[in-house]
Amino acid sequence: MMKSHLPFALTTLRLLLGPTALACALTNVPRWIYLPILVAATLSDIYDGILARRFGVATPALRRYDSITDVIYYLFILVVAWRLCKPVLAQNWILIALILVSEATVILVSYVRFGKYPATHSYLAKFYGLCLLATLATLLVFNAGSWAIIALTIAALVTNLEIIAIHFLMSTPPVDVKSIFAMPKRQR
Repeated sequence: MMKSHLPFALTTLRLLLGPTALACALTNVPRWIYLPILVAATLSDIYDGILARRFGVATPALRRYDSITDVIYYLFILVVAWRLCKPVLAQNWILIALILVSEATVILVSYVRFGKYPATHSYLAKFYGLCLLATLATLLVFNAGSWAIIALTIAALVTNLEIIAIHFLMSTPPVDVKSIFAMPKRQR
């Protein structure tokens, strides 16, 4: 059925929006163009999971594809931000490096513990995604300053610490674990 392919299509849309944003940055389009790109990517990230569960196609492989797509998309957006907001990013490079190291640590811990790419999808991870949207919109569209990166760093570190803790506390690879406080008892 066609509906069962919609979650995969939404994830793939997000994967394509990263290069689209970079093409926009390279051609110097007006900054307001990034708002619909960022919103579409965020909505695709929200609804791919909702629809996958509703249509019964929320497999661990699809959830990992979603997680890998997030990383690729945000790496493209980081390049876009570097091109458009270089002074602010250069001034806050330590914070950005801290975010990237915390992200890499989550991936490393998941591979060391379970040999798989992480797909935790916790509530904090969802909140962090909304923080990314807000931060990127304020930087790319409204040319915000350092405060946006500081706030994002706090959200990233808290989220990634929880995800790392979940990986250490679970005996099987965590997929769609809502919170460290709501882990399935049979998998601890």
